Parts: sequence; C-alpha cells; structure tokens
Amino acid sequence: RRLDQLLRDVAASGIGVVLVEHDMDLVMGISDRVVVLDSGRCIADGLPETVRNDPAVLSAYLGEQNEDSVPRDAPRHSDAKEVLGASDLKCGYGASEVLRGIDLRVDRGELVAVLGANGAGKTTLMHALSGLHRPVTGEIRFAGKNVSDHPAHHLSRIGIALVPEGRQVFGNLNVIQNIRLGAYGRRPEDLDSEIELLLDRFPRLRERRQQPAGLLSGGEQQMLAIARGLVSRPAVLLLDEPSLGLAPTIIQELYASLAALRDDGATILLVDQMADMALAIADRAYVLSGGLFAASGTAAEIRSSRHLNDAYLGSAAAGNSSPNQ
Repeated sequence: RRLDQLLRDVAASGIGVVLVEHDMDLVMGISDRVVVLDSGRCIADGLPETVRNDPAVLSAYLGEQNEDSVPRDAPRHSDAKEVLGASDLKCGYGASEVLRGIDLRVDRGELVAVLGANGAGKTTLMHALSGLHRPVTGEIRFAGKNVSDHPAHHLSRIGIALVPEGRQVFGNLNVIQNIRLGAYGRRPEDLDSEIELLLDRFPRLRERRQQPAGLLSGGEQQMLAIARGLVSRPAVLLLDEPSLGLAPTIIQELYASLAALRDDGATILLVDQMADMALAIADRAYVLSGGLFAASGTAAEIRSSRHLNDAYLGSAAAGNSSPNQ
C-alpha cells in the first residue's frame, strides 16, 4: 500500500514510471497502461482491464485451454490416506515472509497441482516440503509423522523426491549415470530393471542412453530429471515447473507422460506456470497468491472460479481502480 501511494505520487509530480512487478494487483491497480511481454515479444498493450481479458495474455499466463486432453483412464479410487501434508506452514528469507500459513494435503494416488503467478512462493513451498528450506513455523507431515525438522537427504531416503525447477541434470554424465544417481540412498531391489522400466516409459532416453545429458534438448533433460526422481520409487514425487522453457509440442508430450504416471498410481504434487495444462491432468488444485492459498478444490472447480485469473492477472477490482491522471 505504501509503494502504491509512492508510485502514484511520483507519477503525479510529472515523472514517468515504468514498473516491472510480479504483484499483479499492484500493476493493475496503478497503471495507466500495461505492456505484456512473452518470450521477448510484445503480445498486448492497453488499459489494465483490456489487457487482463486479452486472449493472448490469458493463453501466455494460463496456457492453452485443454479441457479433456488427458483424462484418467478410470475414476480414481481414493483411500483418503494422506501421504504428504502441511499445516499453518510459514516460510521466508530473512525478514521477507513468503508463505504465510499453508494448509496442504496430498493423498495416495493423487495428482495435486499448486498454481500461482511468478513470485507467489511455489518454489519456496516445494523446497520446504523437500527439506531444502527450513520453515519458520508450522508442520510438515509425511506418512502421518511430523518431519518439519528433517534434512533434505533424510526426506529423500524415506520417499520424497524433488524434480527441481530448471531440471539440474549433470551435463557431463550420460543419461544412465544421471538416472542411477537418483537411487543414491534409496536403491530399489533391482536397479538395472528399474532403469529399463524408466527407459520404456521415456523412449527418447533409451535412444540417447549413452549421450551426455548436457547435449540433450530441454524436453529430454526434463524427462531425464523426472526419471531420476522416479528411479528410487518415491512415495511422492514433487515436480517444480516441469514445462519451464519448453516448446508447446514438447510440453504436450511431457504432460502425456505425467498423465500416464498418474494413471499408474503415482502420487504427484505438481507446480507449474501453465495452469490449464496442470488442471488438465490434476485431481485437485490449490491457487497460491500472496503467500496463502486463495482457493482449493477439484480441477474443474478451480478452472471455473475467478481465483485463478485473479492470482495470475490481478483482481478485477484492482483493474477497475481509477488510473493516474
């Protein structure tokens, strides 16, 4: 609020202001004009409310509408047994509070999506759940036990596998070597057989099994990162922005693989900027905004609610506020 007033005062004094900001309520509330860039290209330029409802902007922020591309093969029969959960989780960096009271539940066999704009705290949430970032307060549960103070290496050994944002494969190691590293500390009974099953799941990796990971395409590296996460047979797989930087056709292929994992009974918590793609395969979803969950429900409920657009593009109320003169 103080920043809002300061920027208004600066503009009122006759100084032009160019603002780059993740907080879309702020952007839509104070801007006379909004310019939207996507991959270095201008896709919209106009009044805040006009831009907020521009189809090209909605597509860039939320992904293409994809209602039924990868439905479940059969209805999921939930035993309602929680695998991973959090209660009143608060996380931050120094004096900066990022998560302000998160309540989360992922049941066995579910695919749950966490959606939100850049800067909403999605990666901080994944780092907290995987033990890479210690929460300030609150509880993280795995298989019914409080694991809030457990380090990352312990959580990975008991069955929480994180596929990090940006893939983070080892470029000088080949495909098989990268996958084998995922089993460090949690080796399946027959590692070689497990690797063969993963190569069946991701045929592109079989074709490139002896190739250095650094020479793979972005989509192939993402498949490799997921295979590395799966090789230890985790109880829950955390996927942080798997579509980041990938071409649309590769994203479709990747999400088809994730849908197959879901249908095979994997328990997955998915964070992705491409909301419509995530909702096409999710059983349930949470919308993260301002460090809190603004909404939760089935994929269909979230898709039809206003909370998703508000989280990504600012609320309609903010967009309707009087512009500066």
